[in-house]
Amino acid sequence: VMATQQRDTIYPGVYHPLLVRSLYSGGNVNFVIGDFHPAATMAMKSADRKMKNESIAALKLNVAIDGDQSTAYAYGAKGMEGVPTKIAGNNMELAIAYGAKRISLPFSIKLRDFILDRYPGTNSASSYASEVTLIDKKNNLKKDYRIYMNNILDHKGYRFFQSSFDQDELGTVLSVNHDFWGTWISYLGYALLTIGLVLTFFSKKSRFRELNTKLKNMHIPENTRRVAGMIALLMIMIPAGSFGNNVNEDELHAISKDHAKEFGRLVVQDHKGRMKPMNTLAGEVLRKVSRKESLYGLTADQIFLGMTMYPEEWTRQPLIKIGDQEEIRKLIPTTSELASFNDFFDANGQYLLKEHVRRAYSLQPIDRSHFDKDIMKIDERVNICNMIFNGSMARIYPVENHPQNLWLTPADVVHQQEGSHEGSFARGFFPTYANAVHTAETTMDWGPANRQVELLHDFQQENGGEVMISQSQVDFEILLNRMNVFSRLSKAYGLLGLFFLIMFFTRVFKPGLDMKRPTQIAFYLLAGCFFFHTAGLGIRWYVSGRAPWSNGYESMIYIGFTTVLAGLIFSRKSMGGLTATAILASTILMVAGLSWLDPEITPLVPVLKSYWLTIHVSMEAGSYGFLMLGAIIGMLNLALMIFLNKSNETRLFRTIQEMTYVSEMTLIGGLFMISVGTYLGGVWANESWGRYWGWDAKETWALVTTLLYAFILHMRFIPGFRGLYAFNVVSLFGFASVMMTYFGVNYYLSGLHSYAAGDPVPIPPSVYYTAGFFTLISLLGYWKYRKFRK
Repeated sequence: VMATQQRDTIYPGVYHPLLVRSLYSGGNVNFVIGDFHPAATMAMKSADRKMKNESIAALKLNVAIDGDQSTAYAYGAKGMEGVPTKIAGNNMELAIAYGAKRISLPFSIKLRDFILDRYPGTNSASSYASEVTLIDKKNNLKKDYRIYMNNILDHKGYRFFQSSFDQDELGTVLSVNHDFWGTWISYLGYALLTIGLVLTFFSKKSRFRELNTKLKNMHIPENTRRVAGMIALLMIMIPAGSFGNNVNEDELHAISKDHAKEFGRLVVQDHKGRMKPMNTLAGEVLRKVSRKESLYGLTADQIFLGMTMYPEEWTRQPLIKIGDQEEIRKLIPTTSELASFNDFFDANGQYLLKEHVRRAYSLQPIDRSHFDKDIMKIDERVNICNMIFNGSMARIYPVENHPQNLWLTPADVVHQQEGSHEGSFARGFFPTYANAVHTAETTMDWGPANRQVELLHDFQQENGGEVMISQSQVDFEILLNRMNVFSRLSKAYGLLGLFFLIMFFTRVFKPGLDMKRPTQIAFYLLAGCFFFHTAGLGIRWYVSGRAPWSNGYESMIYIGFTTVLAGLIFSRKSMGGLTATAILASTILMVAGLSWLDPEITPLVPVLKSYWLTIHVSMEAGSYGFLMLGAIIGMLNLALMIFLNKSNETRLFRTIQEMTYVSEMTLIGGLFMISVGTYLGGVWANESWGRYWGWDAKETWALVTTLLYAFILHMRFIPGFRGLYAFNVVSLFGFASVMMTYFGVNYYLSGLHSYAAGDPVPIPPSVYYTAGFFTLISLLGYWKYRKFRK
């Protein structure tokens, strides 16, 4: 008897067969499956396997052999053949097993070699691959294959995927799926669906074209375009943030800005194995430690080099951000938001946060309070400063012919054995360079110090090997750091949003004023900002070597990009749409710049090293900008409804109708993008994991969002759901599904796409305030709308 039970609560998508085999003939057997325990604990033994105190599943069975009742338990676990449980009665013995089922393949695979590549100087996997030989005796076939992440072996419908590997790196783990015709049928369906969606934009009978014909095009004079472009350039180049107070020369040595700039062009290897300019490392350190881009009138390069050359002075300088928690301020003797390194130690050199740090790290993540988390962050900042002071932060010395391409810090060189070429240079470099810097402080001649930097640069080029990045990558990354384009764009978009908002309400309530020329200038200012936004993404793509939307910060700046793109495409004829576009883009980039989103460029995990990252994520995340713009336009329309009266009824309804057309076109674009992105994600999943859909939390909520917006766009066919008010309300509140897909899944649900790991992020109070505000304007808008309903 073979009974199959699918338990999605245990192992989603995996079948666990219950096998009951009669060892003797004759007799009547009846059994009923009782309770199922997903995590039973039992010591199991078998001929070739021992499991002690391991979490397994237990299945309770009520068995009757010729009427003789008994109870038995079958134990099993994922990927393990069940160990038989024997039941005897009335000249019959039953063997009951629960677990994986062994299936023999019509061919065999032999592992020739397993290869694990790591990021330079780290133990983090960059990629792993299996060199195998496929042996099919029936077809007289023997062929070598290489299986690695996103590259499968497909033979007779059996698809082998690189899943994981043994800890000793001598064995590999492959997952297998059998799907002979399904793959091509599914892919053909995806292709036809994509073609159909694209043709919708061009068909004269489509809703999109119908909406497009109702919006008139604007004609912008060429001279206005040139003036607007120049103004946009000036706005982008406005420095971001304050520089603070100038350094006190009597208390602190200030390294020459020009020399620090040359020092920042050196290449350094970070702890994750990424090669980057020293300028990038210095900026990341200053943001991590002080939450600032510059300090005391000094650049990040000057501060990092100063901390290295003059540690005794910088240990007294307020650098480390401690926040505004009263509990923490009671521990650290300072009244400022910044504390010095010395402030964290008492007169005997004892670390003041020692016991608090020990307690915080001993707690489970879910049990840590806000105070504990802040203590851990501050402790990290103190440790970073300590690493700079003792010379163990920057890996600037390449080790010639190192198997893992490891680079060394100045502190590493002190402990290095004598005799190596790189050790000889490195041991002599720092004392000579430090002496040149100290001498230049007196003579103001930075030539010798600059020459030492050039020598180190040449040494890196000579011994850096294949991990050494090109000089153009260094130059462009430094350019990106100095432009600080996304932070400045946040301010530029905000100013434009305010300007658009003023013109929008002026146009609505004072229609007699001529706003044509200011509107034209503002539109091309927005286009100029979009140009720099595009350039910033392009440069980040070049220096990172991958599409810039693989983490939280990058996805936010990319969503901001698609928001402006949607506004320029669909809202160029609508002042309200442009207002929503600029304000929304500013808000998105402002959120991207918050402390919990790190702009650091990080290496990719192996599964993300695929062209599907560019295709799938660009479509999925890009759709959020379109859908978000539709939500903001809906909010503006609801706000306009509040101001309805007899004197402006016709004018406001015309404006609301125009903006609703824009919103609907934007939602159509967003729906198509998220639909294509979702099923292309299924293609990627099939290439990586061997299945199209696994009801992962992210996949499920992407489907919910797709279905929800499909409903929103078809509400006009449903009696009682038609009209301007209904559409704008659901376009506003429908965006909650996008927020759940983007944020909620990552932090509150577990799965392949999420980052939740037992440390749930509390829902910010602003979420409730925002929901309450939206509800209020919706109710007020309805109260006025029903009086002037059209």
